[in-house]
Order: sequence, then C-alpha cells, then structure tokens
Amino acid sequence: MKSGFTLIELLVTLAVLALLAALGASPLLSAIERGRVGRVLADLQTLEVALEAYRIDNGHYPPVTVSCMAIDAEEVLQLPRELADGGYLPANPKEKASSLLKDPFHPKNTYKYIAPEKYWMNGSKQDDRYPVWVPDDFPSCQADGGRYDDQPQSPLAWAAWSVGPRPDKSKALNRKAPTAASTWYAGAGDHGVIVRYKERNGPSWSSLR
Repeated sequence: MKSGFTLIELLVTLAVLALLAALGASPLLSAIERGRVGRVLADLQTLEVALEAYRIDNGHYPPVTVSCMAIDAEEVLQLPRELADGGYLPANPKEKASSLLKDPFHPKNTYKYIAPEKYWMNGSKQDDRYPVWVPDDFPSCQADGGRYDDQPQSPLAWAAWSVGPRPDKSKALNRKAPTAASTWYAGAGDHGVIVRYKERNGPSWSSLR
C-alpha cells in the first residue's frame, strides 16, 4: 500500500530545503557584493584621472552640485556635469546623470563628489566654496574631531565615493562622510561608504586597499 508524505514530513523537508538555500545564498551574495566593490574601486580610479585632467585644463577642480529641494535629494553631490560635457567622462544623454559612471550600489545615480570649489545650488552657480569635512589627522582620517573647510588651500583637494551596499542613515555620521573613517565600509556585510580622496599637492588615498 502506497502512502504520501505526512504534514510533518513535508514541513521538515521544507525547513531543510530553506536551510540549504540560506547556506548557499550567503556566499553567493557576498561574492556579488565583492564584485561590485571591485567595480567601485576601478571606477573611482577612472574618475580620479578625469578630475586631474579637468584641473590641468581649467586650473581648478569642477564645481559641486547641491540642492535645498527635497525632490533633488538623490541628485545632491552627484558627479559634475562638466566632466561629461567636457569629454573627461562619457556622457549619458538618456538620463539626468550626465556620466555613465553609475554607482553599482545605487544604480539610478552616479558616484558622489565633493571639493572645496564653487558649487551649483538649485541650478545657480554660487560665489562661495563648498565646505568639506576635514578630520584633524587628515589624511589618515581616523580622528573623531575635525572641521569644515572651504578654503582654496584646504588639505583635501577632492573626494569621490560610493554610498556602499548598506548606506548608513545616521545623520551624525553622514555629516562627516566621506572623509571620516567612522563612515567607511570595511568589508562584506558592513555599512558605510567606499571613498577615494586626494591631498592637495599630495597623493590620493582609498578607504579600501
């Protein structure tokens, strides 16, 4: 006489299958995350070349883009249109973002960029410079203390970054991102940004080696 599975046997089987799926998914997701991190590191090096070429041609780094309008929140600090418009990065005419360098962890947006340079506010060019957070022990950036600096000779020339796989929503930390080490992504499963930044008249650094 043939008999089917009992309800308990079915539940046990489903539980075992779910456990096996979870065990297999974790390494896969970690591998995907590591692959995206690798792409970010390569893209930020490409971006550095574009920023330095722009500075050589124009005598300064490109302006920063900000907005006080909630509707533009996602576009704040995106890559300068000047990089694509000037041919320093490939343009993407199909979307608002003018560069094909999209953040793989935030694919509708480009990487973010700051510098103590003039900035665009709601589409209008400002005479002031954008204030950047500079830790007291810059360029190692491990100190909790620091200051906002908008001077032409700020020790930070520029910083560009990815929001990372799990953006930290803490406003206190975000005010110091991306130059404070406390806001940096350290590895698979972590929160924080992945940043590349440059000393004025010095080398560039990366939060991940």
